[in-house]
Amino acid sequence: MRTWMLSLFALVVPIGCAVPSNFPSQAELYDEPRDYNRFAVFSHGREVIGGQVNAGGVLGLDVNLGRYTDADDHALRGRVYGRLVDMRIEGDHVRGLASSLPFELAIAREERVVTARGLVYGRNVEVAMSDERARVVLGQCELDLGRRGPVYVGKKRCDGRWQPEEVELQVGRGFASWSDVERLSALSLMLFID
Repeated sequence: MRTWMLSLFALVVPIGCAVPSNFPSQAELYDEPRDYNRFAVFSHGREVIGGQVNAGGVLGLDVNLGRYTDADDHALRGRVYGRLVDMRIEGDHVRGLASSLPFELAIAREERVVTARGLVYGRNVEVAMSDERARVVLGQCELDLGRRGPVYVGKKRCDGRWQPEEVELQVGRGFASWSDVERLSALSLMLFID
């Protein structure tokens, strides 16, 4: 009896473990190609914040930001990191509240760089973005990123110390329909938490 069971076991185990030669790899089964229409910030290889970007706004787990473009109501409203955002856009200026703190930016376009200066979450901010670089300073923290393909990659510094991990910023093709003012306002909200 024991010999018979052992023989059956020896026959069944190899059949159950057999994998067809055309079976897809783990990478093919589970890795999804990156969606470059999304906004995303990656740190330590993980997505810190992200969302789908389109003409109506940004929607993700930590962001629900609506874009209002009526002539009498040009604004960005919603939630970022669970905090209420309400900002009015007038020309090249944005004013409002983000997490009950002052938000005020002045945006300017130079030859190849778009800049923003003002207050975000009540702290001084400077943003400069071009096709080649992105630099953001908010209070004691700074991102200095260079273009690598469709994303910006670089380092983050807070309190005078550069952090060892790389930070990756994927702006998202959906922002192409947004004005410079709208785009830099939304990015400055999502890049840092108050």
